[in-house]
Parts: sequence; structure tokens; C-alpha cells
Amino acid sequence: MECNDGQHVYKAASLCLILLAHLGLVNSFGIPEFLEFGSCAETEVVPDVSFEKFSGIWFAQEAVPNEYTQIVGCSMTNYTWQENLMTVVERGLTSDEKKIRQNSVMRPTEGEPGVLTVEAEGVPSAPYKIVGTDYKNYACVYSCMSFMGFRAAFSWIFTRTPNPDHSYLALCRDLMAKGGIDPTSMQPVKQGKDCPYMEKLDSLLAYTNSVVSKAEANAKAAKKDQEREATKATKKVLEGPRDEPLRTRILQEEERLEEVERRIVDAEEKLRQDIEENNRREEEEIRELREEIREEKRHNHHRGHRKEYSTENGSTGHYVSTSVTVLSLLLARML
Repeated sequence: MECNDGQHVYKAASLCLILLAHLGLVNSFGIPEFLEFGSCAETEVVPDVSFEKFSGIWFAQEAVPNEYTQIVGCSMTNYTWQENLMTVVERGLTSDEKKIRQNSVMRPTEGEPGVLTVEAEGVPSAPYKIVGTDYKNYACVYSCMSFMGFRAAFSWIFTRTPNPDHSYLALCRDLMAKGGIDPTSMQPVKQGKDCPYMEKLDSLLAYTNSVVSKAEANAKAAKKDQEREATKATKKVLEGPRDEPLRTRILQEEERLEEVERRIVDAEEKLRQDIEENNRREEEEIRELREEIREEKRHNHHRGHRKEYSTENGSTGHYVSTSVTVLSLLLARML
């Protein structure tokens, strides 16, 4: 039965209040303001989220009002990830400007990778989902519990500095809206020059930078270790006696590739030799042709000498008389 059942409104509401009171969501003043009808958004967490890189100090910029916390301004939270446990220490000011500190812990949620469960005194356990972060500038966080048609949904925008670029806030709002989270339910959190942390802000920022840098170095070292282990495992597979058939196939494939390479080299050598042989033949043919041409010229030269010799021996007069006859005819026609 749901609490918004029109036929049994009174009875359903009573049952819901009893259940919520049992879970710690209802106090002596009635239903808390953050409780509303509806179900939780099915939003995804950051893929392969690194809680170690998330560690360090975050400043809350916007948040859904939460009756479980007395901190309303200058919220500064230090997250420390150690051995599968996140310890959380939040400091800030109450509504009457008094300093306050609140502690809690978060553990990985079984069956939900990337999701933490918050555990704090006097507060029901709640999920903690990092739906967006670059670890160095901003973090968008969502938490929601639903019971019989009611939901208690919270969201935060955190930044690494108290006075961030507003583009990071807009980025978180867009991510939340795309994930079905209402960003308009959040309100600004007072931060800035009047907050207690300002006196040591530089050291706080330096601390966070060192935490993130160390986490990145650890991540790189872990990746290298994984690559080395993968290499060792591959080598073991190739060299292991139980996988001799696989190793044999690999060696056979390598031999086949070597044979293909040899054939390619042989084919290239044969092609080179064929080209050289063709060039040699063409050069030989050209030489023969030139020799024929020279021989022909020699023959023509000898024939010319024989004609001149015949003319000198009596044929010249015949040619002269013939020429005179032709010339006479031409002159007669002209006259």
C-alpha cells in the first residue's frame, strides 16, 4: 500500500508515519521538510570512482536543507579513505554563528559498486553517490531514501576552494538535471572571508593538493603493477607445460609468418633480376639496331661513289643533253 492511495489516505498516512518514525525520519515536530512524495532518481555514479582521489577537503557551495545537520554555513568537510573506510569530519557554523564539528563514516555498499553508505550517530544509514567529479575542482553528490511512496532526497555541490569558478556549479546542476535530480531544491551555503578556516586556508588547500597528488601516484603505481602481473601471467601461459598446445600454435604461427616474409623477399629478388635482364636485352637490341644503321649508311656511301664513277666515264654527256632539251621546251612555251 502506498501513502498516496486516494481510497485509504488517512490509514496509509498513519502507517507511513509509523514506519518513518521507526526509521528515524520523523521527530516530535512531525514530518520533516525534506520528506516528499515520490521515488529516488535512478542516477549513475562516476564510473570507476576513486575514493582515495576523492579524499581531502571539500567546501559545500549548495545543498538541500537537512534537519540532520546543524551546520548551515562555512561548511568544510575532510574526507579520509583508508582500508575500505571513509572517515568524514565536517566543520562549520550553526545558525547562531557557533563553531561545530560533526563526524561520520562511510563504507562501500554491498552490491552497489561506487556507492558508499553513510553511518552517523542519531541518523539513519543513507547512500552517498558521487554522480560527477574531476577530483580537483568540483564534486556533485546525491543521497536518497524512499519508503512507501515517500522519499528523502539530498544533494550537494562541493568544490575544492571556498570561492570557485561558477562554471563548476553550473556543471553540477546540469549533471543532476540529466540524472533526474532536481537542482532547484538546493540552496546556497555561506562561504568566504568571514569563515573560521580563512586564517589557514593556504595550508588547507596545500594539504588537499598533496592528498590528491599522492592518490594519483598510487593509482599509476597500481596500474603498473597490474600491467607487470598481466605480463607475468601471459609469460607463464606461454611457458607453462599445461599450455604447451597454445605455445606450439604460437610458434607455428611465427614460423608461418617467417616463411611468408622469405617468399616476399625471394619474389622481390626475382623481380629485380627480371628487370635487369630486360634492361640488358633492350640495350643489346639498341646496339644491334645502331650497328645496322651504320652498315646501311656505309652501303649508301659506296653506291654514291659508283654513280659518280659512271658519270665520269661517259654518262655525264647524256644527262647534260637531256637537261638542255627540257630547258628548251620550257623556253618555247614561255615565248
